[in-house]
Amino acid sequence: MTTALLDNNKHPASHNVVVAPAVGAFMGKLPYILEPALHPNHRQFFHGMTVLTLLYAGLLKAYRWSLEEPFEKFMRGMMLICGGAYLRHLICDASTPKALPLVGKF
Repeated sequence: MTTALLDNNKHPASHNVVVAPAVGAFMGKLPYILEPALHPNHRQFFHGMTVLTLLYAGLLKAYRWSLEEPFEKFMRGMMLICGGAYLRHLICDASTPKALPLVGKF
């Protein structure tokens, strides 16, 4: 939701008050869908620092994307909301005693 509020190039569909939180909630849980927390050492590739770094670089590129078409605005908004939610999940996990692995296993 924060990403939707801070975005200067809003699109009515991707920045809708229902769509943005729903998509953000799903994407914030995606790491646990990809790597279920079945044991304390469940964090592997999709919970890794490598993914966090690549995601951050992708978000910066999406944020700087110059827009012309409405579809581009929609896609940019969705990228920022999805990436921001996933990134927030990884940052919260990084602050725990187990932290994040550098790469992890596939």
